[in-house]
Amino acid sequence: MARRRLDVLVATGGVRLCGVAARRHDTAARLAGLFGGAPAFDDYRRLAEVHPEAVLIEVPHNVQDGATLWAIDQGCHVLLGGPLATSLATGRRIDEAARMRGLVVEAGFEARYASVWEEARRIIEDGRLGVLTAGQAIALWPADPAGWYYDEAASGGMPLTHMSYCFVNPLRWLFGEPRVLAASAHRRVGAEAGHVVEETCVTLLRFGDLPLSLTASYVRAAEQGSWQVRLFGDRAVLDVCPGEDGPGHLAIHRGTAMERIDFMAGPDAFEGQARRFLAAVGGDDHLRNRPEDCLGDLRTVEAIRDAARPAGGDRFAARMVGR
Repeated sequence: MARRRLDVLVATGGVRLCGVAARRHDTAARLAGLFGGAPAFDDYRRLAEVHPEAVLIEVPHNVQDGATLWAIDQGCHVLLGGPLATSLATGRRIDEAARMRGLVVEAGFEARYASVWEEARRIIEDGRLGVLTAGQAIALWPADPAGWYYDEAASGGMPLTHMSYCFVNPLRWLFGEPRVLAASAHRRVGAEAGHVVEETCVTLLRFGDLPLSLTASYVRAAEQGSWQVRLFGDRAVLDVCPGEDGPGHLAIHRGTAMERIDFMAGPDAFEGQARRFLAAVGGDDHLRNRPEDCLGDLRTVEAIRDAARPAGGDRFAARMVGR
């Protein structure tokens, strides 16, 4: 992901890579070598030696918090590869620190810049679905149990690392702030000590009058129907199929008729986010994942966790998203 975002940042012509840091020096050196051989470090704090104006952070989330606050303290704008922070409290610290220094911070939810989500928003706002009555989302992804995504401490947990992307953040962009009505979770496949607590989680959200279920998991046996949002209206049904690596497509169902909208020729969401980030650094701010907005993702994630881990061992309980 670091290379993916660096590719589009450098391709804008407005970025010069001045340094790379990673836990291992050889990792940093390999990545730097792909972009002209910038200095490489095994401690992100040594990036201060090359005086960056902005920092891209693509690391496990337990490292991300400290690196983000350090970068802001150095006076750097920040593009994050992940959610804003591992907790609502830390997210508020980042928001406050960035505001005090007048710095741009953008969380890495590129979905809000993807044509498939932009068009879905237009269809909903134009009333083509009629009155929305219910929603159903599913995001099953076969995470590697040996990777840091499966590590509760390193990732911050599956609801933060996976559910915020798929699809809490884009759904908030479509419908506003949700209430978490209930959640239930379990861990069955990767049950080793230290692995994520919520390997699979089913959550019932309510966006205004719209109830929507979200099922997310690090376990997937088949591809079909495992990565989509379905919105039911009284005039039509909309399938939002973002695609894990491609541009995705939409499908509008009216009775037995189906209209499919593909986005193969559409702009790249990562590139769109990169250009918006650089424009915001230059003072033209049209970002969609500023800290003040992404605090809503953290509030929702923490409410999901609270509902899935209630006191007393009851594995199904209602929680409201508080402010």
